[in-house]
Amino acid sequence: MKKDWNTWLRKRLTGRIGEDDIMEVAYLTQGEENNPVKEALYALLFDSDDRVAENAAWIFAHFDRANNEWLYDKHDALIDEAMRTPRIPKRRMLLGLLLRQPFYEETIRTDFLDFCLERMMAAAEPVGIRAYCMKLAYLQCRFFPELLSELRQALEIMEPEYLSSGLKVARRNLLKELGEKG
Repeated sequence: MKKDWNTWLRKRLTGRIGEDDIMEVAYLTQGEENNPVKEALYALLFDSDDRVAENAAWIFAHFDRANNEWLYDKHDALIDEAMRTPRIPKRRMLLGLLLRQPFYEETIRTDFLDFCLERMMAAAEPVGIRAYCMKLAYLQCRFFPELLSELRQALEIMEPEYLSSGLKVARRNLLKELGEKG
């Protein structure tokens, strides 16, 4: 009898999950033969139950490099969900997943670039989201000298004395990278 992965996963993700749960589900999704399990887990990223959706994102964050590549075809849907969700933990995890994906010059989305530039500057945003948005903005701007210049200017106007230590480090590292590009 074929296992109903949707039901099984949803039941597992409705409550609080720990590291053992995450590793078990991540293990069950490994390899191409387990793509149906990945598909079921992916569908739960968009579940109406916030706990289920966030737990699904948390598990994807634990995928190894080879299995993470499975998400590359889902790039635009992950971007859409990251921009749409009001849930901070889910947004942070989705942005983290996007950092593990390649960005190509011909597929840069201006709506997502604008989202990242706005969020990295927004003092009301949590540190993790701001730092991820800085890095994602760089990954998108790096193909275009004029956008790199705009990113550099945005980073330079961020006053370090008002930034958390995490944002200072992200800003400094990106400015260093931009200095090497300039």
